[in-house]
Amino acid sequence: MVAGNADSPVPPRVYIHPDSLASGETWMRQVISFDKLKLTNNELDDQGHIILHSMHKYQPRVHVIQKERGEDLSPVRAVPQGDRTRTLSFPETVFTTVTAYQNQQVTFT
Repeated sequence: MVAGNADSPVPPRVYIHPDSLASGETWMRQVISFDKLKLTNNELDDQGHIILHSMHKYQPRVHVIQKERGEDLSPVRAVPQGDRTRTLSFPETVFTTVTAYQNQQVTFT
């Protein structure tokens, strides 16, 4: 049963890790952190943040892409498909977005 208008689609964006491009050996040497990744619900964002809708469920995916020399990756183009791309997801990373927490013990710095 329709309960209202659907949210408009958000601009497609992909977060390219700041340590990219690197060999598999380099990635295996250390913990991979995504602490520089920024999320927003501002559809007009021009800072390159990943845009999400509030009160929606999301599951992050990690794309491992074999890159050829001279080939560029772009945060606004689709992830390449085919034999040179592997996509990984983990059920424990599913989350629901909110715009405000009602719990005083949840704080942000």
